[in-house]
Amino acid sequence: MSRKFSVAFLGLAIACFVGHPCEAAVATPSAPPGEAAQYFVHTAVEGDTLIALANRYLVKRNQWQPLQKLNKVADPKRIRPGTPIRIPIADMRTDAAAATVQAISGPVESTAGTLAVGSTLGQGAAIKTGENGFVTLRLADGSTLVVQSKSQARLDVARTVSNSGGVPLTRIGLDAGRVEADVTKRNGAAGRFEISTPSANLGVRGTQFRVSTDGDGKAARGEVVEGVVNVAATAAGEAALDVRAGYGTVVESGKAPLPAMRLLAAPDLSTAPTLQERILLRFRFSPVPGATGYRAQVAADKAFTQLRAEGTFPTPEAKFGDLADAGYYLRVRAIDANGIEGSDAVLPFRLKARPEAPFTSVPPNKDKFAATAVRFSWANATEAATYRLQLAANAAFTAPLIDEGGIKGNGFAPALAVTPGDYYWRVASVRADGDQGPFGDVQAFTVKPIPAAPNPPKEEGGRVKFSWGAEPGQKFEFQLARDAQFAQRVSELKLDQPEVTIDKPGESGVYYMRYRAIDADGFIGPYSSAQTIEVKPNYWWLLLLLLIPVAI
Repeated sequence: MSRKFSVAFLGLAIACFVGHPCEAAVATPSAPPGEAAQYFVHTAVEGDTLIALANRYLVKRNQWQPLQKLNKVADPKRIRPGTPIRIPIADMRTDAAAATVQAISGPVESTAGTLAVGSTLGQGAAIKTGENGFVTLRLADGSTLVVQSKSQARLDVARTVSNSGGVPLTRIGLDAGRVEADVTKRNGAAGRFEISTPSANLGVRGTQFRVSTDGDGKAARGEVVEGVVNVAATAAGEAALDVRAGYGTVVESGKAPLPAMRLLAAPDLSTAPTLQERILLRFRFSPVPGATGYRAQVAADKAFTQLRAEGTFPTPEAKFGDLADAGYYLRVRAIDANGIEGSDAVLPFRLKARPEAPFTSVPPNKDKFAATAVRFSWANATEAATYRLQLAANAAFTAPLIDEGGIKGNGFAPALAVTPGDYYWRVASVRADGDQGPFGDVQAFTVKPIPAAPNPPKEEGGRVKFSWGAEPGQKFEFQLARDAQFAQRVSELKLDQPEVTIDKPGESGVYYMRYRAIDADGFIGPYSSAQTIEVKPNYWWLLLLLLIPVAI
């Protein structure tokens, strides 16, 4: 690296960090606010001298005298071991560092070209993520930065202090969206890690925190998961704020940070399902007091460096779609009225939604019919080679009446006589390799009793009475006809009681009668089997003819 380039970079580095006190920076206890961020601190060991330290770290290798004055060292050739020696960052030599793509998912653009796992980004590289686009970067010191969905971030400074064992100097510019950082803790010499937004700068040394900024740059939010983060407004002269774990703050453009606010409690995910069997995933959980919404994320790893989906939801229910069958982790946090996101709740879960179950057709759900046998049918599922059907007398499918696998085609007629009662059935698709998907939604139907034959008719004074058994609340339709097909109907009545009395038909011959019941819920049952009655001719008029004299 040329001397000119080193000086130019160090000018940028100090511009990045001056005036923004950093909790994580190592400094003497008496260092005034804002001073710590200007210095790299070397802890002296046996044999250290100011001359050797200047030659090791400084651009101007022989300029040890300013170090002596700054650190009030009496003898530049002898330094007591353990003494902290402050060295201005602006005067130090640095080396270029790079960030490596650790994970990537969804739509992502970069000025460094097409990104893939293992790609490297140097200082000045920018990243833009789309809807459900995520990039996890691993920095030179092992720190990780997850650029969230719909965000724009830059690697403004990516350097390490020369001859320091890799002490980092990192500055991330966040123009829009959100990032989450897990900064590696260091023993000994401190590095610098800062995230800059249009309205705030946040600096740390070894911590976990989140930063978001509005699209218009008018406000930024910081939430601390672990450690301490120093938050300062970009406007000159505004006081800085140390925010510790479990707290967050908001910085509006041109204003000092708001006092630290406690993060909302983590949602309770204990009742959320850990097995998802539908393509649309649903997670319901209890509301968090004070929450105005919730952010939920799905990742392939517990550290949430391999994000797959996220969303914000106004109610305590998270929904996701378009995820492959696999094991995942769900992370949910509540959002307060200031837009600050609360503590995390994490739930491991498994998605097994494929092959998808077929759409069922017969019997329709909640259908009622009178029968002694039943046939099932469904649509053809694309991935299914065969199907598995279960029939039970309860919705929990304990002790199923039928559990039939290997069904080919889209129908099945079991050799089972069904008796009146409630039944439940469901179907699953099975791939050719035997991989069974989840059962489809449970379908219910009710088998009603076949209508009993009417009681024998009773003749009373030229009228005929019919009656039959019934259930409470039923109404009836009654038909009397001259033919078995009931095309030539003589009588058709609607009844409130299971009986009817009609005049005896005037014409002799065979008549057919039947009825059907209508339940209180409107279900119309089938007609009963037809019954017959015979009306014989009346011969009394022949006797009258015999009594009439016959003229000769």
